[in-house]
Amino acid sequence: MDTKMGIFLFNNTEHNIINATDRKFSISEPGYLQKTIYSLIFSICIPGIIGNGIVIQLLHFQIKRNPFTVYILNLAVADTGTLLFLFISAILHLTTEVSFPEIIEGLLCTYCTGQFLLTIISIDRCLAVFFPIWHRCHQPPYLSTILCAFSWITSILFCTIHYTLIRVTGLQELLRFSFHFLILIFTTVCIPIMVVSSLALFIKGYLKSQMRKRGKLLKAILLALFFFLIFSIPPSAIYLNDIISKRKCFHFIPYGYLCACLNSSVNPLIYFLLGRRKEHHSRYNLKISLQRVFKEEEESKEQSDICAEV
Repeated sequence: MDTKMGIFLFNNTEHNIINATDRKFSISEPGYLQKTIYSLIFSICIPGIIGNGIVIQLLHFQIKRNPFTVYILNLAVADTGTLLFLFISAILHLTTEVSFPEIIEGLLCTYCTGQFLLTIISIDRCLAVFFPIWHRCHQPPYLSTILCAFSWITSILFCTIHYTLIRVTGLQELLRFSFHFLILIFTTVCIPIMVVSSLALFIKGYLKSQMRKRGKLLKAILLALFFFLIFSIPPSAIYLNDIISKRKCFHFIPYGYLCACLNSSVNPLIYFLLGRRKEHHSRYNLKISLQRVFKEEEESKEQSDICAEV
């Protein structure tokens, strides 16, 4: 029963898509396309995990931490977890064509945490741009740690309850309601906040020549939010269609997985491209790139320390 319930939530259920009387394997068949997508996910996850792992190592051990890098560190951890679960899920689909509730719940937990963290980051950057004095001098020192812990606890708690219902009750309609409730929260709260924040940051940031000159961090956040919105719209549309309409769209689920995979892999590339200089070719280039991107926040931290002393 557990495997069936896990497949009910997320799996593509190829036995419902491909006619059992026709097992011919053609390039136009949904099963072939889905295997191709899972192969892409498998290939993208590997460099994504490596890139996020490098970011985690550098931010945790080698780069001086500040409130904002706490967000980025936790986001990299969440993205790494998402990619790991997607990697395992891709292997399972390519080899056995089944999925397990534990893998799905882990994926849901890390993906939700990443979405919460990006929402918090977008709000934080808006406060830094529109209320710089308060953000530098009056922001609680451990606010970023508290908000990151809240994001993880909320996601873990929800997924634990969700998984417990799967294991114990087997009430499919209740499970569907809880999952759909989470999707509605994302599409009606998180995504609109990120859209408004991104537009506000873009307008405020690029109308001021001063911010255009020193905007690596702002550009990194805007690009991260932009790619997240681009990659979150397709799976959100799929799940909303599943909620609103009677027709189920299980065969579109792999496309949602692919979007999540791309979104979780793109952030290290953004940091590297924005922070690098063409004349630098040293082995520690990524560390230097991260330091350049987060240099502005370090300067803001120093100014806030001065404010605190005064």
